[in-house]
Amino acid sequence: MTPEFNISENAQKVFLSHENVMILHAHALACHCECLGMNAENSLAVCRNETPPYSTNEYFLIMLKWGLVSDDGKVII
Repeated sequence: MTPEFNISENAQKVFLSHENVMILHAHALACHCECLGMNAENSLAVCRNETPPYSTNEYFLIMLKWGLVSDDGKVII
Protein backbone atom coordinates (compact mmCIF):
# COMPACT_ATOMS: atom_id res chain seq x y z
CA MET A 1 0.00 0.00 0.00
CA THR A 2 1.42 3.37 -1.06
CA PRO A 3 0.84 6.26 1.33
CA GLU A 4 -0.79 9.34 -0.14
CA PHE A 5 0.84 12.70 0.39
CA ASN A 6 -1.13 15.87 0.61
CA ILE A 7 1.40 18.44 -0.56
CA SER A 8 0.40 22.06 -0.90
CA GLU A 9 0.73 23.91 -4.18
CA ASN A 10 3.52 26.05 -2.71
CA ALA A 11 5.46 22.99 -1.59
CA GLN A 12 5.10 21.50 -5.08
CA LYS A 13 6.54 24.70 -6.57
CA VAL A 14 9.45 24.56 -4.14
CA PHE A 15 10.16 20.93 -5.07
CA LEU A 16 10.03 21.78 -8.78
CA SER A 17 12.37 24.74 -8.29
CA HIS A 18 14.79 22.55 -6.37
CA GLU A 19 14.70 19.92 -9.10
CA ASN A 20 15.45 22.57 -11.75
CA VAL A 21 18.38 23.92 -9.75
CA MET A 22 19.78 20.40 -9.30
CA ILE A 23 19.54 19.78 -13.07
CA LEU A 24 21.36 23.05 -13.74
CA HIS A 25 23.97 22.13 -11.14
CA ALA A 26 24.53 18.74 -12.76
CA HIS A 27 24.93 20.37 -16.19
CA ALA A 28 27.42 22.90 -14.81
CA LEU A 29 29.47 20.13 -13.16
CA ALA A 30 29.45 18.00 -16.31
CA CYS A 31 30.55 20.97 -18.41
CA HIS A 32 33.28 21.77 -15.89
CA CYS A 33 34.57 18.19 -16.02
CA GLU A 34 34.73 18.19 -19.81
CA CYS A 35 36.55 21.52 -19.82
CA LEU A 36 39.04 20.27 -17.22
CA GLY A 37 39.84 17.33 -19.50
CA MET A 38 40.32 19.70 -22.42
CA ASN A 39 42.59 21.89 -20.27
CA ALA A 40 44.68 18.84 -19.38
CA GLU A 41 45.10 17.92 -23.04
CA ASN A 42 46.02 21.51 -23.91
CA SER A 43 48.58 21.59 -21.09
CA LEU A 44 50.13 18.31 -22.21
CA ALA A 45 50.41 19.62 -25.76
CA VAL A 46 52.19 22.77 -24.55
CA CYS A 47 54.62 20.67 -22.49
CA ARG A 48 55.46 18.75 -25.68
CA ASN A 49 55.92 21.98 -27.68
CA GLU A 50 52.82 21.15 -29.72
CA THR A 51 49.83 23.27 -30.60
CA PRO A 52 47.01 22.91 -28.06
CA PRO A 53 44.15 20.94 -29.65
CA TYR A 54 41.34 23.00 -28.10
CA SER A 55 40.59 26.66 -28.69
CA THR A 56 38.00 29.01 -27.26
CA ASN A 57 35.48 27.81 -29.84
CA GLU A 58 35.60 24.22 -28.55
CA TYR A 59 34.99 25.43 -25.00
CA PHE A 60 32.00 27.43 -26.25
CA LEU A 61 30.62 24.34 -27.99
CA ILE A 62 30.86 22.34 -24.76
CA MET A 63 29.03 25.07 -22.84
CA LEU A 64 26.41 25.16 -25.60
CA LYS A 65 26.08 21.36 -25.44
CA TRP A 66 25.29 21.52 -21.71
CA GLY A 67 22.84 24.41 -22.12
CA LEU A 68 24.88 26.99 -20.22
CA VAL A 69 25.07 29.57 -23.05
CA SER A 70 22.72 30.64 -25.83
CA ASP A 71 23.52 30.25 -29.54
CA ASP A 72 24.86 33.80 -29.66
CA GLY A 73 27.20 33.19 -26.70
CA LYS A 74 25.25 34.84 -23.90
CA VAL A 75 25.47 33.10 -20.54
CA ILE A 76 22.13 31.60 -19.52
CA ILE A 77 22.85 30.96 -15.86
